[in-house]
Amino acid sequence: MEFIETAIYAVMVRTYFYFEDMGRTNSFERFPYLKTLTERLTEEALDAWEHGAEIQESRYWELLKSIGGREKVDPVVHTALDLCLAASCVSEFAFYLKYHTDNTATLQLAFELEGISFPSYKEISDRMLQLQKICRIDWQRSPLSYATLEADHRLLAYLLVDEKSNSEPLRLPAFGNGEWFLCQEPLHPMFVHQELANECAEWLQEGLSPAVLQIAGKGGRRFLTKHIARLLGQNLFLMSAEKCREFFTETAEEQKGELIRELFWQDGILCLHGLQTEMFAKWQASEEDFWKNVVSPLLDTGIWILLCTEEHFSFDYSRLIGKKVDLKPLSREERQLVFEGFASMYGLSIDCVRYSVRYRLSAGEIASAVGLWRQEGTGTEQDFTRISTQLLNSRNEKTLGSISYPTVELADLKVPDEIQQTLEQICCSAIYGYRIFDEWGLKQQYPYGRAVTVMLTGPPGTGKTMTANGIANELGLPLYQVDLSRVMDKYIGETEKHLEQIFSFAEKTNAVLFFDEADALFGRRGEVTEGKDRYANMEVAYILQRIEQFEGIVILSTNFYKNIDKAFLRRMKYVLKYQIPNKTIRQGIWESCLPSEQFREEVDTDYLAAQFEFSGGMIKNVVLSACVIAVHKGKPLDMEHLLQAIRAEYEKMEWPVAAGMWGEYEYLMI
Repeated sequence: MEFIETAIYAVMVRTYFYFEDMGRTNSFERFPYLKTLTERLTEEALDAWEHGAEIQESRYWELLKSIGGREKVDPVVHTALDLCLAASCVSEFAFYLKYHTDNTATLQLAFELEGISFPSYKEISDRMLQLQKICRIDWQRSPLSYATLEADHRLLAYLLVDEKSNSEPLRLPAFGNGEWFLCQEPLHPMFVHQELANECAEWLQEGLSPAVLQIAGKGGRRFLTKHIARLLGQNLFLMSAEKCREFFTETAEEQKGELIRELFWQDGILCLHGLQTEMFAKWQASEEDFWKNVVSPLLDTGIWILLCTEEHFSFDYSRLIGKKVDLKPLSREERQLVFEGFASMYGLSIDCVRYSVRYRLSAGEIASAVGLWRQEGTGTEQDFTRISTQLLNSRNEKTLGSISYPTVELADLKVPDEIQQTLEQICCSAIYGYRIFDEWGLKQQYPYGRAVTVMLTGPPGTGKTMTANGIANELGLPLYQVDLSRVMDKYIGETEKHLEQIFSFAEKTNAVLFFDEADALFGRRGEVTEGKDRYANMEVAYILQRIEQFEGIVILSTNFYKNIDKAFLRRMKYVLKYQIPNKTIRQGIWESCLPSEQFREEVDTDYLAAQFEFSGGMIKNVVLSACVIAVHKGKPLDMEHLLQAIRAEYEKMEWPVAAGMWGEYEYLMI
């Protein structure tokens, strides 16, 4: 007979004699098949069983030691395992127990077979913690010692196969399947935080009992847990913390047991990622409830837990078993190391210094962006910019503006030379600012206020929006034009939350942040006469602080310079004041807006520039309207079409159309 078969028959015989002692004589009478099976249990079979060396036997004893966490096997747990195996493998024995005890395999029966009729709660609880690793338990039964024990299918597969089982980890549907990382799987090196991984693994190994390691912050948390698991030599199950809501439902014990058993069989530790304080409100639970219902049951069964949380989430570890480490945002030097690591690993040609300055991504975000970039195979920086921007933008639940990749060049701007020179300085500051702070050693003197901040002010149509587009194009960066109607919210705190989302996104992608008509948000703070005034001033104070912390590029434009709060003006490194262009610049704008010569007649741009003091935006509107008139008439664009469009522009602006204003082209307007 095989080892497990003999163990099953032996516990059947023990149960039979126990019932005999309890006055239930000849209990096999109604179950002749059990009598036939147990008669096979000869002294020779028992002797071979006690001195055998089968694979089943080695696994059996190894399992008993493993679930107890000690070298010495607990006899009650040993007997409970045998009862559970017998009831699962021999259905008639399960009926036999049901007939005589109104139950099947239970811990209470195991206690009684071992001569313990009235076990204490602690004795019951300690054994149940061991057995739940390999058995399904009816936790609703009271008293708990009478809960049904059912052998898990993984237990039967492990003990009854002839060869070693190397089954793949199970998918766990109740927990969103999750993700298994097996410690022997390929894993690229940590380009940063390797010392932190070593420190965390050492802390866990040195502990006398399983504990909780909390990794707070943003970027690279799950990757760090994989390296910790590898250092520990254990498999890792990564599960969204959102799925912990299952632990607060009626089926909590069933779901919890499934997770515990799979982690036990896979020699696994658990990573709960994405834990946020706001989840507790959804679950209608407190942090203490979370610890009691989720964390403690897993720790009690010997499972290490790695918690990946938001930055400000924390338990009171003074009374709990745990440790918190913080993942700080990567410095420019650390981002450079990550880019250099991926460049070396994939054989990519990357200007790692330039990329570390331009893309303030986390290590995980860099990994994702580089992976997608390699798949596309183009290898241009413009594509990397687009991919990283789209990657981050896809994670935002609410769109607060538009992302564009401008094609306007600064050379296309028709502005005075002094403004053009300032624009060149702005671009130089954005590209080489890191050298001033890092290489020239000014970082300590400027711990904040490193952003490239630009204020564009002037009448409508003078080129402010075009300038923002030109700067973004010159730097090869996306332009994030903020939609203030979506940012400003009547509910307290929501505006600040939206602004934080905007600045965080711009920091990571180094997108040029553009606030058009900024006086709506950056206007003067007023005297507090109502409650809403106080909160409006708080919003202004928040954004002042956020600009100080920002290290990217912020462009504000306004038609009402005097309405901007002076505190904002102090934080603007560059203020460009646009005016209605002079005649020379207007003529250049007219010429740049006209279609090619094959679609127009001779146009007197000198006359147009001298006669009409239009802004650049108005000139563009006039030319477009004139082109529509020409196409409608089926003719090339000529002066008559342009003058008709100018008259329409005057009427739109409610300007008087005076007699004789057309000068030498009066005859065209008769």
